[in-house]
Amino acid sequence: MRKKLFILLLAFSLVPLLVVSYFSREGIMEVGTKQSDKLRTGMIKILTDEMHQSAMDSAKLVQQQTVSLEFALKAIGAEAEDVLNDPVEGTPRAYFAEDFNIKGHQPDDFGPSAQYYVISEKGERSPSSISLEEPVFYYPKNKEDLKKSKDLARLYLLKPDLKSFFSEAGTSLHRVYICLNSGLLMAYPGHGNYPDSYAPRERSWFTEAVKKRTIVWDKFIDASTGQQVYTLSKPIMSRDGKIIGVVAIDIQLVELLRKEDLSSQWSSAIQAFVVGPVESNGQIKLNVWAEAGHRTENLSWDTGLPNEIRYLVSNDKDKLDKMINAVTRGKSGVMRMPYNGVDSVWAFAPFRGQGSYVLIVPEKVITGMPDSAAAQTMRLSQNLYVAVGTASFFTLLTVALVAFLGSRRIIRPLLDMTCAAEKIAHGDFTAHVEVKTGDERETLANAFNSMLPKLQDHLRISKALELAHEVHTSLLPEIPPEIKGLDISGTSISCDETGGDYFDFYTPPENGGTGVLLGDVTGHGVSAALLMTTGRAHLKHASMHKSPMANRIGEVNKLLCADIGDTGRFMTLFCMEIAPDNTSATYVRAGHDPATIYSPASGVQKELMGEHMLALGIFEESDYKEFKVDLNEGDIIFIGTDGIWEARNNENEMFGRERLDKLILSNAQRTASEIQQEIISAVYRFQDGMEQEDDITLVIIKITGINCG
Repeated sequence: MRKKLFILLLAFSLVPLLVVSYFSREGIMEVGTKQSDKLRTGMIKILTDEMHQSAMDSAKLVQQQTVSLEFALKAIGAEAEDVLNDPVEGTPRAYFAEDFNIKGHQPDDFGPSAQYYVISEKGERSPSSISLEEPVFYYPKNKEDLKKSKDLARLYLLKPDLKSFFSEAGTSLHRVYICLNSGLLMAYPGHGNYPDSYAPRERSWFTEAVKKRTIVWDKFIDASTGQQVYTLSKPIMSRDGKIIGVVAIDIQLVELLRKEDLSSQWSSAIQAFVVGPVESNGQIKLNVWAEAGHRTENLSWDTGLPNEIRYLVSNDKDKLDKMINAVTRGKSGVMRMPYNGVDSVWAFAPFRGQGSYVLIVPEKVITGMPDSAAAQTMRLSQNLYVAVGTASFFTLLTVALVAFLGSRRIIRPLLDMTCAAEKIAHGDFTAHVEVKTGDERETLANAFNSMLPKLQDHLRISKALELAHEVHTSLLPEIPPEIKGLDISGTSISCDETGGDYFDFYTPPENGGTGVLLGDVTGHGVSAALLMTTGRAHLKHASMHKSPMANRIGEVNKLLCADIGDTGRFMTLFCMEIAPDNTSATYVRAGHDPATIYSPASGVQKELMGEHMLALGIFEESDYKEFKVDLNEGDIIFIGTDGIWEARNNENEMFGRERLDKLILSNAQRTASEIQQEIISAVYRFQDGMEQEDDITLVIIKITGINCG
């Protein structure tokens, strides 16, 4: 009987076991292949999106730095105009170009500097000597009388300002200089090696600034070192409105490209460029303005830049044409195409008008980690495939024992794991299976037991993100304040679990009224939310002070610089305080997009531009100014973040400010809350299912009445 039972059980078990084994193994391989492909595709998208974000963040940072340099140029020009239009007594001990070339006549601190170098005929660099204590004065031939001129004494008064500016500007600054109509030139840091034929008034940075009467950007070869530099220049005016000279700054734009930061984030193989579209032989090409790690060539200062203009090119002309079209239209994006014969990923973001910041990294850098993860997934699937096959084989051998030893003992571990799985399904994560069989059942049980901590970690992370979202939501106002004569509404919608946008309302302690804050932190997600929380704490504390608004914002900037100065992140802010009678408002714009006032009765809209002021967290010594604007009954004030007008649809088209302006004016008769909801609904309709790429935050204020008496 036992033999017959054994043969019967073997016959009935063999066929279904073989069928189940075959389909299980095939299913495992199919699932492994699909999962590895899905994992690889998903990781590549995450990395390319992150590279796109790196390009946009870098472009914004470079833009901020160039804006700060223009601001500094204006400040130096203003100081120069003051001293050149005032009387002066005596002649200082000044150092001229010839002094720097004669040993014993030079300033005491004159010596080599790694930042300044001279390029030999072979393209080799050697350090050039400078003085950080004294500027250099240069005068044209046959004009030695300028050595005793009053203008020289006036220019010498600027030495402390130039030293202070140079010490704070960073390695991108190359030189600062002022040239008067008389030909007298002062430059800092002090240096020698001026060519005999050097005539600064004939250089285009001088002539173009005089001609255009505004700030001019151009590329040059430095006359004393042969280095390639970018020059900003602007005219200096007398009090009667006449041009009396030009002030200029030389910068090394390549120093602004963040090569070292990007290399540590991605790979040393990454390349960074600043490019601009130009027309050549009837075609639009990308002219390379600057390149991180560019090869320096020996060039003559008076021949200008090389005649051979370098363009950014690729073997894939169709994709390159699409990128050129996007750059020309001021768009950002990511593309995959060859560079120098190597498959690469290109990320680009707009920079200074039609220019663009471009990052290029070999595709293998992006795909290396996804390929490794996908291969590991496939290996696990193959191992599981082998394990299932092995288990099936040994199961066939043990079927005979089932008839003699009983099925209960054989399937006990499976029943234990089933019971444990039911406990887990009801939320009991203390379930544990003890199996000491020494075969695949023990391996499966160990895998089952090791799965529990991972499930707990996953739930803990999910709960932590939910808590972070709750905390972020709790930091924003639940309801707008009820102010006589004002209808106020505000909201913030994050694109991730948490966001970096922030808005709040407060009562100014000095004169009362209504205060509004709206900020935007670079990036989004948890890191941006943490920075937003820090900024909110500082702003909350500052809003209780009775000092002027600009001073409060400046103090918050210093605190943020101390917290995040080395992270490369920053926070833009728009702060407005409405007078108690609602007839006027005072505002400060710290790097944020301007607010807009709409007058529905006349159809007129006004942007509150103020002046260019840096975002918070960039430079500790940044100054902020406040501006005043009149308000009328019926006016609508809109303050928002760029997540609204930069929202994109399936055709990569942006929502735009013009569409937003029309929407507000056409709904002017509605309440602030209704206008807010209409804006959000319109953005969602425009996106048509596209994923939200940035946080959306806005505040609507309607002036419903003037508080008299």
